[in-house]
Amino acid sequence: MSTEVHPTALVDPKAELGVDVYVGPFALIEAGVAVGDRCHIGPYSRLAGQTSIGPENRFESHCSVGAPPQDLKYEGEPTRLEIGRGNVFREFVTLHRGTPGGGALTTIGDSSLFMANAHVAHDCHVGSKTIFANAATLAGHVDVGDEASIGAFSAVHQFCRVGQHAFLGGFTVATKDCLPFMRTVGSRPSRCFGPNSIGLERKGFSEDRRRAIKRAWRYLHSPKMNAAAAVEVIREELGGQEDVDMLLDFIATAQRGIILSRG
Repeated sequence: MSTEVHPTALVDPKAELGVDVYVGPFALIEAGVAVGDRCHIGPYSRLAGQTSIGPENRFESHCSVGAPPQDLKYEGEPTRLEIGRGNVFREFVTLHRGTPGGGALTTIGDSSLFMANAHVAHDCHVGSKTIFANAATLAGHVDVGDEASIGAFSAVHQFCRVGQHAFLGGFTVATKDCLPFMRTVGSRPSRCFGPNSIGLERKGFSEDRRRAIKRAWRYLHSPKMNAAAAVEVIREELGGQEDVDMLLDFIATAQRGIILSRG
């Protein structure tokens, strides 16, 4: 198989295409874009800006990739979008480049699924094996950990974080950080409902790992102590376990606070 470009597609001579790439009808690939091997660029998709795309990505159709950030302070400075390998981007997904004030870089890892109308704004950093359901939206400067799932029509406020293995239910509005391993659901205020036990089991978490995460959650959720006291108890009783330490580090480094439902 060799690279195939549909006669109606437009590929700038200064764009780079790898081997075995397919470019569909009416797709547009602009100067500065580098497309890795075995990528599929569906019809009416636009790839723009300084955008680097790894191998085996699939853009189904009508995707906007590497467009300028939606930031009034942006004045055309050179910024980038970098995408790993093996991701699937469904219809009308939008992915924006960074801004000078946010590091000038938006990144997406490997093997994620972005369903129709999902949006990743400027200066976001998305890990690997994530799932964005239909119309899941990240504002600027959002970090999403590996294997997190963001439900349909959910929105994450700028400068917030979504932890590894976190699960956000549909229509969630997250204005603070969403804890790793936990289920966060709801809109203004959203609430944390504890470990995503079924999801963690499906991902291969052992019973001991799930039990430790659940014990940590019980302390965080306890009405008998505040969050700071709960963190100290968790550190004393459960510290040294990788998942628990990740959870504690996430809490300690929160800049906007964490979403936590207390009794």
